[in-house]
Amino acid sequence: MQGKTKCPHCKEKVIVEVPDGATGEQITKCPNCGAQFKVNVDEKYSWEEKTPIVPPSLHLKPHSSKPMIAGILLLIIFILGIIMSAAIFFAFDFMGDADIKGTFEGEVVDINGNPLEGVTVSVVGYPEIYDVTDEKGKFSLSNITTGEQTLKLTKEGYKTVNMKVFVLPWSFSIEKFVMKEGSGEVSQESLIIKIFDFAPLLSSVILISSIIAAIGGIAALLKKHFIIAAIGSIFGIIAGLFTIIGIPLGIAAIILLLLSKEEFEVMPKEVKY
Repeated sequence: MQGKTKCPHCKEKVIVEVPDGATGEQITKCPNCGAQFKVNVDEKYSWEEKTPIVPPSLHLKPHSSKPMIAGILLLIIFILGIIMSAAIFFAFDFMGDADIKGTFEGEVVDINGNPLEGVTVSVVGYPEIYDVTDEKGKFSLSNITTGEQTLKLTKEGYKTVNMKVFVLPWSFSIEKFVMKEGSGEVSQESLIIKIFDFAPLLSSVILISSIIAAIGGIAALLKKHFIIAAIGSIFGIIAGLFTIIGIPLGIAAIILLLLSKEEFEVMPKEVKY
């Protein structure tokens, strides 16, 4: 058993050991200076028995499925993130190279936002594909090849606009074009073309965030390194910004981790007497 006493040699208060169940005077050794001396375990003024130290591995910890669920959620985010990263990185090139036909719809207005009727909209390199805007300024180009295309907008009294656009296999929005009065030509780029320029960077951010989320998920499944698991869930939310269900999965994961923090293994600390 262990007890606290004062070493008569180094004058330090130390914790020493004597045989379990011992009584009376016992010879022990100072862990500080190494000197041997006697203690009387029956006299409380010279001996204070310590509660037995339980090794960290013997401490009972709460047990639940929260860390495992959090880990699974983070791994799901990882899978979704990898798919989204690859889709962003390869989709534009695929649609640009594939011979897929789509429809492109748009609206032409002046600088005041008023619709322009009678604007001829044609596809550069494909003169057979064209349309003329109606009274609402709307036009629709059918059977146009997906990928990067250049549209030419012409109307008497207005500057010709050469707009670089990216045609998708489906038409999910109507893009707006602005024409200014005058002569000459102007070149512009649509929003999706500008986004395309950042596609590699965006894909890399999603990929890295997804990998960190996976590392956090593994830590959660093993119930080790809570900090790593928590960081992984934060990056899981970042990766989830680009998927439909990623954000709620990431938030759910970090909540489950916070609720089960006590279940994670803690590295034992060195005890000094």
